[in-house]
Amino acid sequence: MRGQRAISIIGSGQAGLVLAHHLIGHGYEVTLYSDRTAAQWLNEARPTGVAYLFAETLDIERELGIDHWSATMREGGGAYIKALTAPDSEPLTVVARSTRPGAAVDQRMKMHRWMLDFEARGGRIVHESVTPERATVIAAASELTVLAAGKADLSRLIPRDDIRSVYAAPARRLAAGIVRKAKGWRGEIDFDPIKFSALGPVGEIFWVPFTHKTEGPSWAFIVEARPGSPLDTFGECKTGEQIVAFVRDAVRRFAPWDYDGIADMEYIAEDPYSWLTGAFPPTVRQAFGRLPNGALLMPIGDTAITFDPIGGQGGNNATRNAKFIGDAIVRHGGGTFGQAWMTKVFEDYWAFHGGHAYSFNNLFLDPTPALGELLAASAQDSRIADEFIAGGQTEPRKMFPWLDDLDETRRHLDHFRRRADAGAVAG
Repeated sequence: MRGQRAISIIGSGQAGLVLAHHLIGHGYEVTLYSDRTAAQWLNEARPTGVAYLFAETLDIERELGIDHWSATMREGGGAYIKALTAPDSEPLTVVARSTRPGAAVDQRMKMHRWMLDFEARGGRIVHESVTPERATVIAAASELTVLAAGKADLSRLIPRDDIRSVYAAPARRLAAGIVRKAKGWRGEIDFDPIKFSALGPVGEIFWVPFTHKTEGPSWAFIVEARPGSPLDTFGECKTGEQIVAFVRDAVRRFAPWDYDGIADMEYIAEDPYSWLTGAFPPTVRQAFGRLPNGALLMPIGDTAITFDPIGGQGGNNATRNAKFIGDAIVRHGGGTFGQAWMTKVFEDYWAFHGGHAYSFNNLFLDPTPALGELLAASAQDSRIADEFIAGGQTEPRKMFPWLDDLDETRRHLDHFRRRADAGAVAG
C-alpha cells in the first residue's frame, strides 16, 4: 500500500521540492502546486534568501539525487565573526572552521532544475496560485496535503503556536542582495567564511559566499537592522543599486573592519530581482491546520517554523524537515494521515532538531550572557570556536540545555577544555 498513495504539496520552494523528490522516489503519486513555472523561478523570481546549507544538509540533496552543483559551487569553510561587546571598543574576533564545506547556491537555479527533474521522474505539477478556497478542495481530494508556502500569506491557514513562538513582531528589519567584485577576507583568514559582524544596538551585517545563477562565484549580504536603529534606514531603497550603496555606507559607518573586503563590490545589474527587503517575526506553527470542510493541512519547512536568517537555520531546517517528514510518510505505510499522526511527527521533529534550531537561532537576536561567554571563549580557543560555533550551527541540539544557563555554559566549556587538553597530551 506504500506506493501510489495520492499526496499533494502546495508550494514549490526548497522544502516542498525536497519532499516531492523524496516521495516520488518511493513510488508515491505526488502533485505539486506552484504559483510559478520553472522558467519563472529562474528568470522572474527574487531570491527567497541566501540559504547557506551545511554539508550535512547538502548530503540530503545528494542522497535524493538532486545535487547538481557540488562540482561547481563556491564553498564556504566556516564563520568569521566580529562582535562589538562595548561602545567604542575593538570587536571581539572569532574564527570557526567547519569540518566539511557548506555552500549557498542560488535558490532560483535550484528550484528551476528540481521542478524539471520532478516532472521527468513522473511527478505532476499544477501551475496556479492556490487560494484558501482551493486549498480546501485540494486537501479534500488528497490522502495527505502538505503546505510548503514558506512565509507567504497562505501559511496563516496553520494556526500560530503562541507558547513556542517567542516573537509577536519582527525582531529585525532585513535587506539582502547579491554582489560581484567583492574581495572578501582571504587576506585575513584562509577560507571563504560566513562573515558576521554583530554591531550591538544597531543590529548585524553578514556576508555569505554565494553561487549566483549567471555570475557564478559572488557574495550575498544580509542586513539585520534593529527596528528604529540608525541601521534601519533602507526603507526608501527602490533598486538593487540603491541597496548596495546603502550597504557600502553602512559598513563604512558601523563595521569599518569589513570595508576593505567589500569596497569594490557592485550590484549584478543584469539580474534586477537579485535583492529584497522585508521583516517577519520568527514563528512556530501548530502541527496541522483544519480547513472549513474538516480536511487537514500539514506544514513543512518555513511554514512550520519560520526563522530569522541571523543564525543560518532556515534553509537547513527546510531540507531537514522535508527529509524527516518524508521518512515518516514512508514508514507510515498504509496508515491514515490524521491529526494524531501529524502531531506526533511534528513533536518528534521538534525534539530531534526543530526546537533546538529555533532556540539557537533566537540567541543571536537577543544575545544572552551565556552566548557572550561562548563567544569570548571561542575568541580565546579555536577548538571551542570550531566545536561550538561552526559545529553548533550545524547541530544545534549539541548546544542544549547547557547554553540556556551561564553557569552551565562555563562548566561545559571548562570540561571541554580539559578533555581537549588531555587528548592533546595523549596524542
